Amino acid sequence: MQDFASAAMVRLLVRAMAAHGLVPPPPPPGADGLAASHVPLAYKRSVVEAVLHQGGLGTLLQLAQRVDLLAGDPVHRALLGATGVPELMARWQRLERYVHSRHQVSTTASAPDTLALRHHARPGVREAPHPTESLAVLGALLGASQALGVRGLQVEIGTSGTADRRLNLPLEGSAIAPAELHAQLAPLAAQGSMGHWTLCWEPHTSTAPTPPALQPQPTAHLCDALPWPPLAHQLARHVLHDPAAQHTVDALAQHTGMTRRSLQRALSQRGLSCRHIVTEARSRVAAQWLLESPHSLAEIGFACGFADQPHFTREFARHVGLTPARYRQAFAGGGGPGSLTPSVR
Repeated sequence: MQDFASAAMVRLLVRAMAAHGLVPPPPPPGADGLAASHVPLAYKRSVVEAVLHQGGLGTLLQLAQRVDLLAGDPVHRALLGATGVPELMARWQRLERYVHSRHQVSTTASAPDTLALRHHARPGVREAPHPTESLAVLGALLGASQALGVRGLQVEIGTSGTADRRLNLPLEGSAIAPAELHAQLAPLAAQGSMGHWTLCWEPHTSTAPTPPALQPQPTAHLCDALPWPPLAHQLARHVLHDPAAQHTVDALAQHTGMTRRSLQRALSQRGLSCRHIVTEARSRVAAQWLLESPHSLAEIGFACGFADQPHFTREFARHVGLTPARYRQAFAGGGGPGSLTPSVR
């Protein structure tokens, strides 16, 4: 059985190579190419090897931070909806579960403005991540953190038992040459410590503007045609702003300034529930992605906040009447979000 890797990470590296004048390997065969959710693991490793051959470990870390080159992708939209590093990590971990990643990032310790993390094999996977794979994931997380406006971001690579070879890398204003960075990273790769990280940042200093919506078209009004009361439309627009967030009943109640019980009572009087409103909004965003982009079902489902692929398929079909795959097949190229049938209970 062939092993696969996340296509989003590979797209990031391939685009970054091209942007920095490096030559990526030819794309993998197949009609979907890098628009799929997965690519052969062998291709991902060929991309990493090409980066190492042309630039080294320092270049790999720097290229992986170019998350701006994923702008327009659903994964980019979902990750940059986070409010800070802890939520970014939670979204990344959900992405790993969603695409059934062979490896995962786990939080081993946390404190205010500090996270200790480990990149390791998922239970049941025998092969640990290669140091270069861990470095690429670290780079993407650092790039996303910086895009969120996190200030004073620093990363320490290595374990406490190897203090003499741990690398403390200040990122803000850092201009370490790739060759120098390679020399510092190479010992960590050799001793297998590349997957141990400690992230630190300044508290309450996120000053970057909210990232713009990156759906193919604006989505704030996708539910406006539904015969819902103003409260339901308020909630729907809140969900549509960031469908990947965890829109729990408590979070929605806090957004409206109501108590949990008062919110549920007000909606139930109109035959609605928080769950129904959230899923309807997410389904409409997903429908727009399905119609207007080539991105995979897995990446669209993740970006729209569904827990996993079966959850996406089940809930989308319940609200729309077709599975995501059948909906795209039936309407892509000749339809639009308006073709969704309202499904008010």
